[in-house]
Amino acid sequence: MTKKLAELHSIKIYTLTNLLVAKSNLKNNRGFSLIEIIIVIMIIGGVLAASLSRMSFKKVDNRTVFRGIVIAVKEVRNRAKLYGTTYRLAFKIDEKSSSYWLEKSVSPTLIDKEFLAKQRERGDKKDDDKAPPSPFQVDSSYSKKEKQLESGYTIKQLESGPQDAVFTEGTAYIHFFPTGMVEPVALQIQDPKKNIWTLVFNPLTGQADIIDGAKSLKDLSRQ
Repeated sequence: MTKKLAELHSIKIYTLTNLLVAKSNLKNNRGFSLIEIIIVIMIIGGVLAASLSRMSFKKVDNRTVFRGIVIAVKEVRNRAKLYGTTYRLAFKIDEKSSSYWLEKSVSPTLIDKEFLAKQRERGDKKDDDKAPPSPFQVDSSYSKKEKQLESGYTIKQLESGPQDAVFTEGTAYIHFFPTGMVEPVALQIQDPKKNIWTLVFNPLTGQADIIDGAKSLKDLSRQ
């Protein structure tokens, strides 16, 4: 009888021990599963964040490109008023690579059609040592190098009202005067999808309008 009680007691102790061990293992298994899930989520989250970061870096929309030019126009207009000097944004019109930079007048200059025609011709021949010095010089305080348009974006043409001319290649300009006046122009830009957008600037305020489609100044004056 005593022997049977001892065996029964040992069975109970063994069973209780097994239950405690099993319960402990279950907790550990659940704990490791939760940790593993958290780690996997963190890894996936990190990969997605890196991918989205790369995508947003590479993806450039029209607003980003246009905003750069709009801000440049506002800044240059303010400079012209602040320093009492004539400035001009020079645009390189090229199907392969379009860019722009800032030039500052270093001497009093009468800007008329004849002068602008000569300046444009000179701009297309920068390496010509025989050409007379230009009254405009690159303003490196604005940018030390030309600002390139994003890949896939090209300047198609620049139309100047005062010059009564449309430029589709070479170098064209937007002039800014000490009075705060901005040369009336229509700047057409083509995006990677071959859509044309027209940027026009208020001559009095420099305020920009971005219009869908290729528009001329005459088209806009009729609206």
